[in-house]
Amino acid sequence: MKRTLVSLLSLLALTSLFTITSCQKDATGDGTQFRATMEGCAARDGKTILDETFLHLNWVEGDQVAIYGTAGRGLYSATPQTPATTAVFDNVSGTTGDGPFRAFYPASLTSDGATVTLPATQTYEVNSIHEFPMYAESATNQLAFKNLCGALRLILVEANTNITSISITANTAICGDYAVSYVNDVPYLSYTGNGSNTVTMNFSTPLSIGDTGRYFYFALPAFDSLKSITITTDDGRYCTKTVKSNVCINVQRSEMTTIVFLDNDMDFVEPLPEGALPGLFSVSLTQQVRFSKGNLQYQASTDTWRFAENQYDYVGYTNSNISASYSGWIDLFGWGTGNNPTLASTNYFDDYRTFVDWGENTISNGGSETSAWRTLSKDEWAYLLWARNNASGKYAVGNVNDVHGMILLPDSWVLPEGCTFNAGCPSGGAQDWSHNTYTLAQWAAMEAAGAIFLPTAGDRVGTNTSMSVRYPLSNNGYYWTSTPGDDSDDSDIGAYYLFIDYYECLIDNDYSRVSGRSVRLVQDNN
Repeated sequence: MKRTLVSLLSLLALTSLFTITSCQKDATGDGTQFRATMEGCAARDGKTILDETFLHLNWVEGDQVAIYGTAGRGLYSATPQTPATTAVFDNVSGTTGDGPFRAFYPASLTSDGATVTLPATQTYEVNSIHEFPMYAESATNQLAFKNLCGALRLILVEANTNITSISITANTAICGDYAVSYVNDVPYLSYTGNGSNTVTMNFSTPLSIGDTGRYFYFALPAFDSLKSITITTDDGRYCTKTVKSNVCINVQRSEMTTIVFLDNDMDFVEPLPEGALPGLFSVSLTQQVRFSKGNLQYQASTDTWRFAENQYDYVGYTNSNISASYSGWIDLFGWGTGNNPTLASTNYFDDYRTFVDWGENTISNGGSETSAWRTLSKDEWAYLLWARNNASGKYAVGNVNDVHGMILLPDSWVLPEGCTFNAGCPSGGAQDWSHNTYTLAQWAAMEAAGAIFLPTAGDRVGTNTSMSVRYPLSNNGYYWTSTPGDDSDDSDIGAYYLFIDYYECLIDNDYSRVSGRSVRLVQDNN
């Protein structure tokens, strides 16, 4: 047995082995009856017994296993008995035939006898693990079940908190489909797909934690590194604890890892509005805003507005298909076309429109409420870029996922481990976007810390789209403000916009309300 002490931010983690105790096989059994033992068995009452260090498993009446033989799949159920380490299983349905046999617990673990499916959601049981996955191979009716997973025990100690879910995120897939193989009489899982890096335990009714704490047990396949744990409360608040890069918390087969959250670790925060990113940005002395999760997009055939799924997403050349019946998505709009998004004039002098904010519309993944979002004004953009505290150190150009654009940092900023940030624009070099370069994994950390990315998505005049010759990447970005022009002879048809390229960003005005340009909406933090 070994014990390892690690820290997850300010929490305590204790790792200890299961008891792995050999159990004697019973020599009896016939074609419709199997006798089964299990790894980690102990002569104790109850299905699963957990104490400070060990997990002890027992068979109980009603346990069902799926057994595959030469004739196919049979379903077998444990006969009535006191909880015990060895159980007799009688046939319930199906025909197994002769060996060799492959057996699975619970029976729902597999549908084909070749691949097991570990669920993305798990069931809470008080001081127990629900249907801990096990597997056995045998040439006879004597089955010695071995654990397929390890256990993660989460101990929460927090007064006056009711939780509705707990999510565990690892560095690799911890749910989905797995192939099972035996090496030296030990089962191994190999991920084959249809899963994710996160497993969630949901509670049908809010579960009280209280001062004395509560234990939660997850059955998880072996993984190298825990990334984060997110706890959600019944009032919508959440707490995410992220593992530091120099701390390794893992799960191994037939081992139990224990993590303790004390009351001062549970720093719950208010949930983000739907479609909003976490960073707060000052746009005046008295107002902060949150940016939307991506650039605004519109589908004319269904009259649907949405935000791009990722900050670096943009439509590109197919904006030239703009029309009232187009079934694709567009994301370059004439100025103030919140009420007429497919307007595509090519005559600079025929449009004297009054500004209608795109944020007045219902946005499908932005809360589905009217007037929940808005467009920043010229002065607000100017304050954010050049007047807020340490403004010059909080914007830069760069690449995210091989897409060019501008990066903005929130008012409060802590650079994530493993990332760098070089403020401003490079001093020289033709079309040099390498000032900051992020992989998807690095950008995920930057975004979680509050960073914003505005891709250089080009512009459109009529049905012609001006893009970089380095398709599909663009070298120029244009983002509308809500401010009409006021400093030229054509002020009645001009409007202000934010301009981005590889060596500068500025706020400009010209006689181009008809030009199709990007829109990134914000929401006031009231």
